[in-house]
Amino acid sequence: MTSVRKFLPFMAALLLGTSFAQAEDTLIVADQKGQQKALLEAAGQDKNLPYTLHWTEFEAAAPLLQALAANAVDTGIAGDGPFLFAWGAHLPIKAAFLVPPRGGGESTAVVTTNSSPLHTAADLSGKRIGTGKGSIGHLLLLRLIATGAIPAPAPHIVFLAPAQAKAALDTGQIDAWSTWEPYVSLAVVESHARNIVDGRNVMPNNSFFVATNEALATKHAQLADFYKRMTAAYAWGTEHQAEYAAILARQTGLPLPVATAVAKRLIAAPAPLTPQVIQQEQTTLDAYRSGGFLKDAGKLEDAFDLTVSTPQ
Repeated sequence: MTSVRKFLPFMAALLLGTSFAQAEDTLIVADQKGQQKALLEAAGQDKNLPYTLHWTEFEAAAPLLQALAANAVDTGIAGDGPFLFAWGAHLPIKAAFLVPPRGGGESTAVVTTNSSPLHTAADLSGKRIGTGKGSIGHLLLLRLIATGAIPAPAPHIVFLAPAQAKAALDTGQIDAWSTWEPYVSLAVVESHARNIVDGRNVMPNNSFFVATNEALATKHAQLADFYKRMTAAYAWGTEHQAEYAAILARQTGLPLPVATAVAKRLIAAPAPLTPQVIQQEQTTLDAYRSGGFLKDAGKLEDAFDLTVSTPQ
């Protein structure tokens, strides 16, 4: 029954999104835990839109990317790991705009309970670690293993959704949880967990606004306008983190201390894609290939669309 309850809202979002996504004067945006919507509204960048903006919320990047693949939504933000994992599985999507590393790479981390004997990446050897398959947390573990930061024997990776992983960590069913914001701050601030290791100097730590191939062909102007507004919203958030945190807490139900920590870590400066950024992501694609997950992914440059550019 729990699985059914989780599945029904996702299907409802898909069905609702399909009707919106078919209209050229509507842009439907997939969000994760309400973070982009809160930032856009806090900055006042949702005013006087030349199209209707509709939001749909998801718990993580995987279902968000599935909704994109179904053309139920037009665009949404995802980390480079889950995006390339989905694109490598031949979903009809492309990265269209860059959100550079947020929090210097600290927004993705392996966390554990405060009482755990695990303190360093090397301590994770052979341990049970929860994360989402193809998620940015999964990528972090693959990179830690590939670089030797986690020595042999490799940890046993348990694929779990965020809510399941948090419960498993709290009850001792897993030793650690490789996750991302806002779940890092939820664990550390609310549950008194602690970080073992994060994504700094391990992987590119880029995120992207991802769009469907159909939206890139039929809603190019709307996408360009939306990315321009999100760029302005992020700039506003840099100067007004307290205000952003307050509205994020109100809209998402996150405790204010957690929202404050999330606001601090998630502020960045979105920018158009460049060939240099694309080349950075070869590391990400190689990590999944070497792990045996993406054996027949195409050329890296085919995962990106450089035509959507926000005037600065």
